[in-house]
Amino acid sequence: MEKNKSKIFSLFTLVAILIIATLLLLNVQGIKKAQAGTGDNVSGWAWSENIGWISFNNTTGGGGVNYGVNIGSDGIFSGYAWSENIGWISFNQSELSGCPSGTCRAEVNLSNYEVSGWARALSYGDGWEGWIRLRGSNYGVKINDATQEFEGWAWSDMVIGWISFNHLNCDSNGDGVSDQGNYSQCPIGQSVTDYKVKTSFSFNRPPTATNLNATLLDPCIYSLLASFSWEFSDPDAGDTQEYYQVQIDNNSNFSSLEVDSGKVHSSSEAYAPAFSFLYNTRYYWRLMVWDNHGADSGWIYPLSPFDTPSHAYPDPDFTWSPPSPSVDEVTQFCAVQEAGICLEDKSICYNTSGAIPSPSCSGKSFLWSFSPNTVEYATGTSSTSENPRVKFLTQEPYTATLQITDDVGTCPITKPIGVTSPLPEWWEIAP
Repeated sequence: MEKNKSKIFSLFTLVAILIIATLLLLNVQGIKKAQAGTGDNVSGWAWSENIGWISFNNTTGGGGVNYGVNIGSDGIFSGYAWSENIGWISFNQSELSGCPSGTCRAEVNLSNYEVSGWARALSYGDGWEGWIRLRGSNYGVKINDATQEFEGWAWSDMVIGWISFNHLNCDSNGDGVSDQGNYSQCPIGQSVTDYKVKTSFSFNRPPTATNLNATLLDPCIYSLLASFSWEFSDPDAGDTQEYYQVQIDNNSNFSSLEVDSGKVHSSSEAYAPAFSFLYNTRYYWRLMVWDNHGADSGWIYPLSPFDTPSHAYPDPDFTWSPPSPSVDEVTQFCAVQEAGICLEDKSICYNTSGAIPSPSCSGKSFLWSFSPNTVEYATGTSSTSENPRVKFLTQEPYTATLQITDDVGTCPITKPIGVTSPLPEWWEIAP
C-alpha cells in the first residue's frame, strides 16, 4: 500500500515537473513573440481590480524583456502589454480577429481621441477567451490631447474585470483619495496611487477653413464666371493645406452637381471654375480641405448661398462722327438709337430673361467722361446724356469712356479718339 502511494506521488511529481517545464517553454516563446521594439510610443501603468498592474512598455516594467504598445500614424494600436499575474496582452490586429462584436482592431479616433475595439490576454483558457473591450455603451478609453494621458475604463469578462487607465478615474478632485467619480468600482475613501498610461503619439487635428466667399469675376461680360475663396486654418502649428475640393449645385442637397473640382493638390485658397453660371439663379457651394498629414475638414458651408444677378449687366458701346474730329469741331456720339440723330442701338441692355436684350438701353443711367477733360458739351447735352455732342479743345490723343448703369450693375467701355488740328478759317470772296 505504501509502495502504491509512493508510486502515485512520484507520478504526480513527474506530471507537475512536465507542466512547469511546458509553462516555462511557453513563457519563453511568449516573450520572443511579444518583442515590439524600443520605439513604441505608449508607456505607463493601468490597474485592474482583479489582476493588479498592467505595464504598457518595458521602460515602465518587465525587466529586460523588450515589449511595448504603439499607436501608428493611422491610429491603429499594435504590440503587447504585460501583467505579471496573467501574462501578455496583445494589441496586434492579427491576433484580434473573431472578437465578440464590432471592429476588432484597437484604434484611436484621430478626431475625437476615443479609443475603441479590443485587446486580448493571451493566457486565455478554461472557457475564458481573454477579450478586453476598450469601449462600450457607457464606458470607454480616451486620450486627452492636451496631456497625452489615457483616461477612462476598459472591461473584460470573468478574470480581469474593470481596467482603469488613469488614477484620475477615481480621484476627480485630485486630493489623492478615491471619491468614486462616476464609477461604482472606485473604492470610497481609499488612497489612490499616481498611475497613468501615456503616449508620445502626436495627434493630427483636422483643419478647417473660414471666410468662405463667392465673387463674380467680371460681371461686364455675358458669360458669368465666379471665383470661390477661403482662408485655411489648422489648430496644429505648422500644418499647411495640401488639397482642397469645391462642389457647387443649384440644389441645397448637392444631388445634381453643377461643378465638382475633385480633390485638387494645391495650397491655393481660391478656385475659379471654367463654368458659365446662369443668371437669376441661387447656387449652393461647399468646401473640404486637407492638411499635409492627410486629415480633412469634412464639408464646410458658407454662411449663405451664392445668388447670381437677375440678368446680365449692360454692354455699353458707341460710335462718333466725324471719325477724326478736329479741335473745336462738334462731334456727335451715338450709344442708343435717336430719331434723326443716331440710327441704331450700339449699347445692349438685358432683362430677366437673360440672353434676350431689352429693346434699348435708353432710359438707363449714362455717364460720359473724357481724358484729358478739355471738352465742352454742346447746348442741350451733358455728361449724362445718352448721345451727347462734344467739342475737343486741344489737339492730342483723347479717350472717351461711357458707363451705363441699370438695376443690377454698371459696366464701362473706353475708346481712343485722335483729335486733329483745327479746321482752317475761310470766308467767301466775291469774284
